[in-house]
Amino acid sequence: MLHLGSSPVALLTRKRYAKYNMGKTPKVVVCGMKGVGKTSILEQLIYGKFSKDGDLYPTIEDIYVAHVETDRGTKEKLRFYDTAGLISAQSEFPRQYLTFADGFVLVYDPNNSDSIEVALSLKKDIDKHREKKEVAVVILAHKIAGKQDKVDLSKLSNFLAREKVKLFEVDALDRTSLYEPFVYLASKINPPTNKSTFPQLSMVRKAKDS
Repeated sequence: MLHLGSSPVALLTRKRYAKYNMGKTPKVVVCGMKGVGKTSILEQLIYGKFSKDGDLYPTIEDIYVAHVETDRGTKEKLRFYDTAGLISAQSEFPRQYLTFADGFVLVYDPNNSDSIEVALSLKKDIDKHREKKEVAVVILAHKIAGKQDKVDLSKLSNFLAREKVKLFEVDALDRTSLYEPFVYLASKINPPTNKSTFPQLSMVRKAKDS
């Protein structure tokens, strides 16, 4: 449950190019076309300090570690990889991200048809390389101010219906718009554990013996 005035996301640390102490913390890769606001979304989600008037620089790789609330009210530790934006759908996404991640956040700009193609291409790459591993995927529609393209969303709509991937509309200037998708993602990556049935089996066995 979310409460007004409280955030379901708590920053633990931020590391540039961190390559150590990975542990078993679930890894979430944030990816998409260049300039769709991936870093802005993470900065607002975790720090709550993003401003559209600040200086923006291309991302190489940033890593954040945060506690994110689930829909069960528990807080789960997640490691977010903010990746370099792709130039086009033909750009190659580093394979290591596709193989080690437990979850993906695909970001696109609904005013930019090329960014939609990049997001769809990334989802295909994820499915191709994840093998039998279950991964959680969410897609964020992040509208960037500026000239609006004539975008046909029918391909995206058909894709979402076929793949059953959840889409969220977000705004990096509105932190509350970011809570729902990341709470959903944390809940999918950390599902509730089933209670062992061994005690019940033991009781049945004892009853038969008596």
